[in-house]
Amino acid sequence: MIKRDTEELVREYCRTRDLEIRDMITLQLSGLVESAARKFVGSGEPIEDLIQEGYLGLLNALDLYDPDKGVKFTTYATHLIIGQIKHYLRDKGKIIKEPAWLQELNSKINRVINELSAQYGRPPTTQEIAQFLGMTTRAVEDVLMTREVFKVSSLDVLSSDDEDEWSGYDIEKLECEPCQTFNLPIEERVVIENAMRQLKQIERQVLELFFNEGYNQTEIAHMLKISCNYVSHILRNATQKLRRIISEEEWLDQQRLRARGLERGDFEARILDPQTGLYSYDYLQVRLREEVQRSARYHNVVGFAIFEFVSDRQTLDALGEFALGELLLQAAAVVRETVRKADIVGRYGRASLGVILPYAGEHTPSIAQRVYEALTEWLQNTFQESVSRHFSLHYGWAFYPGDGREFENLLQHAEERLAAHRISAQAA
Repeated sequence: MIKRDTEELVREYCRTRDLEIRDMITLQLSGLVESAARKFVGSGEPIEDLIQEGYLGLLNALDLYDPDKGVKFTTYATHLIIGQIKHYLRDKGKIIKEPAWLQELNSKINRVINELSAQYGRPPTTQEIAQFLGMTTRAVEDVLMTREVFKVSSLDVLSSDDEDEWSGYDIEKLECEPCQTFNLPIEERVVIENAMRQLKQIERQVLELFFNEGYNQTEIAHMLKISCNYVSHILRNATQKLRRIISEEEWLDQQRLRARGLERGDFEARILDPQTGLYSYDYLQVRLREEVQRSARYHNVVGFAIFEFVSDRQTLDALGEFALGELLLQAAAVVRETVRKADIVGRYGRASLGVILPYAGEHTPSIAQRVYEALTEWLQNTFQESVSRHFSLHYGWAFYPGDGREFENLLQHAEERLAAHRISAQAA
């Protein structure tokens, strides 16, 4: 079969909105998506998640592209793919933005740490780093401690290995002025102040003295009449707690934004589950319908499986939607490692995942069993017994055409097998 030109396919898709043509374009541009995603591997996010976001950007580009504008689709799509990934990473990042001069200083310190580690055969001390850079020890300690609060948010500039010297102003600013961490726009200060109210009094005192007033750990220990080790412990734990509180607040804000987007019919809101960022229940249904229709047209097969984490309502309510969403997000990563790259994983229910398995057919039961075993092992090994014993895992499956010729038939049979597995497990 002769491969058709991508630009020609795009023009045809803009005229017809044919889903098969869209799939052909997506397949042809998979290399473009993966190449864009790999530019951000240093972000710390799983490459699979970055690629998934890249595909969302590609689909968005297909929906919005106007061939009459005279811009090549691949050029247009590249901008939207990278933009979608950056948007995703900003959502995952922190609300506190690190100043550009501090980003550069952190990068310089990282290079010095690597160089001195290679030279000494061990990690260097803060005094050695400070001596190498011509800075005070306190300044280096302050920079290293800010990493507990800051997460680099500038994704528009890729990290560089150039050896440009910083201006003397930046180092002087760090050494002589009070720490600028809380010199933020009013809306960001409000977020931090609200989060700070949820900390213990001693935690608030230490954070304010260190980040706002500019005192070092020794001075804080003397002022509060506690040990330096205890100050260090409070700083580490309190900043982590503050980060978690702000993340949960951001998650709630994101929930509200996605809900409003869903009302407006926004593209991303329709595709993604607002709590986890996984594919949504509605989108899974749409894709399953498409896969069944495609299988009927080309005499192919397709499978579908559901994996449900079952617990009592009290446990689920105690976990909260944020923690439950995180549980499903981690479980989805396990599923992706177990199935093929072409398989589609999304949220099916409050505590369940759905997986579409193109071309699986009669192999669906064995694939579902393999995923079930992987999830069971993950649940037992990842969480403490006090948590994992409150959950049981169950699964159901179905495939076309063996369980029916409509996608509703597959959903029905998969849910029936899920219920049967749950009953048999309870009986055992």
